[in-house]
Amino acid sequence: MKFGVFNIPYALGYSSGKRTARQVIDWDLQITKWADEYGLDEAFYAEHYTLGDEPSPAPDQMIAAASQLTSNITLGAAAHLLPYHNPVSLAHRMMWLDHMTGGRYIAGVAPGAYPSDAQLFGTGMNNPKMLVEALDIIEAIWTRTGPFKIEGEFFSVDMPAFDPNIAGPHLKPLQQPGIPLMITGMQPTSPSLTEAGRRGAIPMSQQVHESVLVQHWDAYSKAAAEAGRTPSRGDWRICRDYFVAETDEEARDRVFNGALGKLWGEYNIPTFVHKLGIGDLIAGGTIPAEELSIEWMVDNFLIVGSPDTVIGRIEELYKKVGGFGSMVTFCHEYYDEPEVYRRSFELMGTKVRPALAHLTGE
Repeated sequence: MKFGVFNIPYALGYSSGKRTARQVIDWDLQITKWADEYGLDEAFYAEHYTLGDEPSPAPDQMIAAASQLTSNITLGAAAHLLPYHNPVSLAHRMMWLDHMTGGRYIAGVAPGAYPSDAQLFGTGMNNPKMLVEALDIIEAIWTRTGPFKIEGEFFSVDMPAFDPNIAGPHLKPLQQPGIPLMITGMQPTSPSLTEAGRRGAIPMSQQVHESVLVQHWDAYSKAAAEAGRTPSRGDWRICRDYFVAETDEEARDRVFNGALGKLWGEYNIPTFVHKLGIGDLIAGGTIPAEELSIEWMVDNFLIVGSPDTVIGRIEELYKKVGGFGSMVTFCHEYYDEPEVYRRSFELMGTKVRPALAHLTGE
């Protein structure tokens, strides 16, 4: 099994005026350096534009910066929001990142979930259709040689033939047969994960209850089979926050009285329940969404405890959903007590990860 980190970033200190944008950037890069140092496998960066609590308008720039500070960890976006980019330009930036990282790059994509971002770009309700159209163009640029044209409703490309006078067009991915494509999803019968199955892309499930995760795999694997593909649970990334300390008591205290507990209690739960109306995706029908609390989350959802407890909780989740290949934690703002957060990643990489190496997702 693989483990990763997901730099959203959560930055309540930034939105309240207590931290600068540079401090947010540096903290995300520090977490990525720890993950690389302690043998974790992947680090992802989100893309949002209008959210002051989650400031991250340029995941490609974060990946580029992290590539210069790390040696082994795979770097990716989770995700490039395709409706907000010209796919011709983004396809070339993706290929350049592939070369810059030495092939340590995953091109995660998504349609975008926040109405305020869609309003900013004027995409209305067209994001899902724009995702599919943009992907067709991106994959064509990665794999085909010119000349070719694609004329879509929202995007188009007119790829010229190779011209020796300009030595181009010239750029292709470093990784072969191509850059790994990853598509994220959250809804039970997620159109995004269905599209991932159809295209043979890596599926990434956002933080949802295991009963919803089962539906995610069903939607993905059905679409893959219908497209003549053989889905592999080893490719499946599941997002679930983890925090490890020497003892259960210490871990729970660091969560309840630290940045992770504050974030879920004061931001995520209210956002999911009241603003987005998706609290049931976390509760999974076990309790009314309005009753979600950080106490319930620690006991029933988050992976919190000593190395032995965390190993057991991950094995339990693995069995409930039928297996997966990688667990990815959102990263939190332990900016004022970095040592406890560094230690969590150290224990995950040196104690938990080796103990779960026998779980392959197959």
